[in-house]
Amino acid sequence: MKLFTKQTFVAIFSIFIFGSANSQPAKTLVTINGVKITSTQLDQWVSVAVSEGAKDTPELRQGVLNDLILREAINQEVKKSGLLSKGNNAFKVKLAEQNAIVDLWFAQYFLQNPVTNEDVRAVYDKQVELSKDPKNAKEYFVAQIVVANEAEGIALINQINGGASFEELAKTRSLDKVSGQQGGVVGWVLSSQLTPPVNDIVPNLAKGKITQSPVKTANGWHVIKVEDIKPFVLPSFDQAKNAIAQSLIQQRRQEAVNALTKGFKINQEK
Repeated sequence: MKLFTKQTFVAIFSIFIFGSANSQPAKTLVTINGVKITSTQLDQWVSVAVSEGAKDTPELRQGVLNDLILREAINQEVKKSGLLSKGNNAFKVKLAEQNAIVDLWFAQYFLQNPVTNEDVRAVYDKQVELSKDPKNAKEYFVAQIVVANEAEGIALINQINGGASFEELAKTRSLDKVSGQQGGVVGWVLSSQLTPPVNDIVPNLAKGKITQSPVKTANGWHVIKVEDIKPFVLPSFDQAKNAIAQSLIQQRRQEAVNALTKGFKINQEK
């Protein structure tokens, strides 16, 4: 039985970082080879499950306790076998810890900057207006690689023309980390949704083709690829709302990253 989601893990991780607000004496519930599992531990995990909508019932508590017993048994076995010293397992644990901290930061950001139903509706209403423009008869599945200067963009174009993978270069070279992590994919867009001069360039690209010169915008130099083209058919709000919400979340994540790193001095060694 899966008791905890990723958000639960993040919340539990925050307990271990910042401590518990429960100051009541802990009662030992069970020992495993001398290691205690206490009522305080159980209450911490249950409180997180309840915050996600679960009901505090004897069944939930027993399920959580069983999970804690299993975790402790595995933890002891891992220590006994020296599993963390094998391969890159220690790094994987450290990476999981770092990912949890990143998730905590983004969770706090979205508490303060939520994507609301009104935000989603506003985007959809704008799409309705855009659909009335004859220029938006087609939509384009766009990917991009964003680099710092024109020379770097030209070099990437030459590599792609020579057979290099656009997707792999986007993952390793693109300054836009959100699209870069997805192989450069931006998604389906109307030309009027794109930043000038990209909005004039994309409609003139054939399916599967890339720009043969890097395109300059305020965000850098872009190598753009049109993965697919199709007639634009406006979906209903109910059909579109989930995709719009996910797009807004990705946009907000990038805005958060940009705002965070703006005050940092970051030098990339050549």
